[in-house]
Amino acid sequence: MQMQVPVADTLASLAELVHALHWLEPNYLTRDFDQAATAGEMHDVILEFGYAANSKTLRDTGDERVHKLLNQILPLTATLREFFTINLWPASTAQLQSWKHALSTAPSGKYAFRDDGSIRISLLDADLHGLSLSVRRIWSHVSDFSGSLTEFDLKLEAEQAAEFKARLANLRSFPLPL
Repeated sequence: MQMQVPVADTLASLAELVHALHWLEPNYLTRDFDQAATAGEMHDVILEFGYAANSKTLRDTGDERVHKLLNQILPLTATLREFFTINLWPASTAQLQSWKHALSTAPSGKYAFRDDGSIRISLLDADLHGLSLSVRRIWSHVSDFSGSLTEFDLKLEAEQAAEFKARLANLRSFPLPL
């Protein structure tokens, strides 16, 4: 529960910036942001804002005020994205081999391991059953704003499962609606 207040504050700050941006440069994302009713919907809008703030979708204006707002929005979207994901590191060589085997047949599985050896998993797209984690979305090191849909199961250690449960419980406290 420790992350709830910073996440609420970050989300409130993002809402202010999103509306200030809309005043300068009207965009469809503000409507989507305001209408997000679930953590999943808000996550999708945050991802799209992060992507659009760094692309011509919103940056094609010559207005420096827009660029300044986008530069303030980007770190907030990055902070909130971290809230929706978990990085898992293999606890042993045997577990690493087990995970590599599980990923070998999964779509986008070859891109799952990050440079630091971890796998970043969407908390919204994974289910824990005992010590088995069923994953439907991973975040690879390859540039991707919506994550890679996939299907695989990872065997976790008790500590990894406890961390996943704690992060998921924290996510369930996501401060919606605003």
